[in-house]
Amino acid sequence: MTEVADPSHKKRKLQDGPELEIDISAPEPPSKKALRKAKKGKTTDGEAKDTEKDTEKPKTEKAESKDPEKRSEFGVWIGNLSFNTTKDDLRQFFIDGCSFDNDTITRVHMPKGPEKFGRPQNKGFAYVDFSTKKALEEAIALSEQLLTGRRVLIKNANSFEGRPEKTAEQANGAASAKPGHPPSRRIFVGNLSFDVTKESLEEHFARCGTVDNVHMATFQDTGKCKGYAWVEFEEIASAEAAVRGFVTEKEEDEEEEEESNDSSDSDEESKKPKKKVQKKSKYQRRIWVNQLLGRRMRMEFAEDAQTRYKKRFGKDGEGKKNGQPAITEEGAEPAEQQPRVRKQRRPSIDESRYSKETVQRLSGAIVEAQGKKVTFD
Repeated sequence: MTEVADPSHKKRKLQDGPELEIDISAPEPPSKKALRKAKKGKTTDGEAKDTEKDTEKPKTEKAESKDPEKRSEFGVWIGNLSFNTTKDDLRQFFIDGCSFDNDTITRVHMPKGPEKFGRPQNKGFAYVDFSTKKALEEAIALSEQLLTGRRVLIKNANSFEGRPEKTAEQANGAASAKPGHPPSRRIFVGNLSFDVTKESLEEHFARCGTVDNVHMATFQDTGKCKGYAWVEFEEIASAEAAVRGFVTEKEEDEEEEEESNDSSDSDEESKKPKKKVQKKSKYQRRIWVNQLLGRRMRMEFAEDAQTRYKKRFGKDGEGKKNGQPAITEEGAEPAEQQPRVRKQRRPSIDESRYSKETVQRLSGAIVEAQGKKVTFD
């Protein structure tokens, strides 16, 4: 009998090559949790300490170099400045024209405007504060003087003389603006592409909520969109989200954490599988609905269909002004109808004054043929 070979005596052949060296003193590689935190911008305690040490020096240097500027009671407003004027130019202007020195100027505030050709510019005015009242009076006396080729206007910053008084509408703010329609379930959508269809509009606004009806204005010959439409939602909250231009959705982010075993545990405990704990963190994400087919839509609340119908065909609606009969409520007396104005007919042509040929040409009548042939030599 042949002896059965023991599987324990079988050995795997080792591949010829360099041996794998492991550095025990190397630091432990970061876990998945640490990598996720580093990706989100969070650093570990050791890294935070190193960054704090690095940032301590520049913070102290900035605090020493920059002294806090305080507003003074003696300040001036200077206008009609050139956009290229700097703070140093303003300081030099006051020092040359007045008797005080640079220490008397406590603050120079010059609002910055948009950059032009990569160069910073101011908004054409600035505020300068002084430490004494005498310096304030000397600075105001320099009004209408030339600074970088422009005659500047200098006034007391605390004096508002010469300004026009605000009207009641400007004080309220909202009264001067054109009022819009109140929030409703129906919105107007403009600036649409001609390739938009009802189905694409309904699918696009379905993110905001349930869409009840879509009424799109189309051309009679081609059936394409005219560039505007009305969308009616089931709830007002959905219409408000559509007019706002975006919808917020909550999403959950799952994180796995591994419980590390202590080095003091026994060998049996270390052999046990590590437990995994899942944590879910919620965050909000914006989904924009203000663009369709590469065009930014204009969306605003529209009048309710019933309100619009009453305005057009009601008792005092637009239809009554155009001569159409007004639709009244039940039991109400019908409004007085205006007499109809008949259109005057076109006067008939007096045939006795013209020949038959002329009458044919004027009236467009068909004349019986006489059987004569006309030739031209």
